[in-house]
Amino acid sequence: MKHIKTFTKTFTLTVIALLLCSNAMAAISANTVAKKVQSLYDRTSSMEANFVQTASMKTLSISERDHGIVYMKKDGKIRWEYKSPKEQLIVSNGKKIWFYMPSDHQVIIGNFEKSFKYKPTQTFLTGMGRILEDFHVKFSSNKALLTTKNEYALELTPKKYYEGAPAKILLAVDKKDYLILKSVVVDKFDNVTEIDFKNIKLNTTMPDTLFTFTPPKDAEIIHSPGQ
Repeated sequence: MKHIKTFTKTFTLTVIALLLCSNAMAAISANTVAKKVQSLYDRTSSMEANFVQTASMKTLSISERDHGIVYMKKDGKIRWEYKSPKEQLIVSNGKKIWFYMPSDHQVIIGNFEKSFKYKPTQTFLTGMGRILEDFHVKFSSNKALLTTKNEYALELTPKKYYEGAPAKILLAVDKKDYLILKSVVVDKFDNVTEIDFKNIKLNTTMPDTLFTFTPPKDAEIIHSPGQ
């Protein structure tokens, strides 16, 4: 009888502990997750990762997939190297941005802030954006966004409308370290740009020369005042 009571007591305490843990996990809010994501990127000086980008245009039923590697550093420094199926290069030193398409022998030069104002990963990492200041945040019901059960799905909508602002941004966030594993940008026409990040490395040493670009002498130069 004594053993039964001891077992019952232990079992009850275990169940209570599990329920408390479950409730504590369930109680985390979308804003809290967003704060933890922001905190991670505030502490991050640089990031590199492999990426797969899928862009879909709803009206034309067109979808394109690109693979490559991205480097990012504080103060607006970025470098996107598209490897396949078509080589492209996007480089910024934080002020100026270069879009280089070798197959077209063309370089477009523009303003970094205008071009990347609504690219969440870039803006959070480079210090240009604040999640809770710039967006309304809630958990997303889009489970297709998630690869595993160890991720949070966030939905961000801009607090203020600007030309070129997205209708919404979806983020898949790792529950353990709060890294952004996937970013999905949906524009007002329901066109979708999805980027999956793999092999993410934080705070690696990167020379500033990685974030500047000298156009080839035979390339056509186009200066763009906008995006």
